Amino acid sequence: MTRHLIDTARTSLNTRLKQFIQIARNSAPHGSTKTLIARMRAHPDQRLSAYTRIARGRKA
Repeated sequence: MTRHLIDTARTSLNTRLKQFIQIARNSAPHGSTKTLIARMRAHPDQRLSAYTRIARGRKA
């Protein structure tokens, strides 16, 4: 009796390809690092204007 179509073994990736993918993933920066770099940073002039508003007694 022959095997069913679903009962066949899956072909795995080539080991060299797995190694190349692993090297590529390890050499790339981590996703959280990319997020931290992409964050907007407040410029010094923006901070100065915020501090002067607070000093004058106005909010936001």
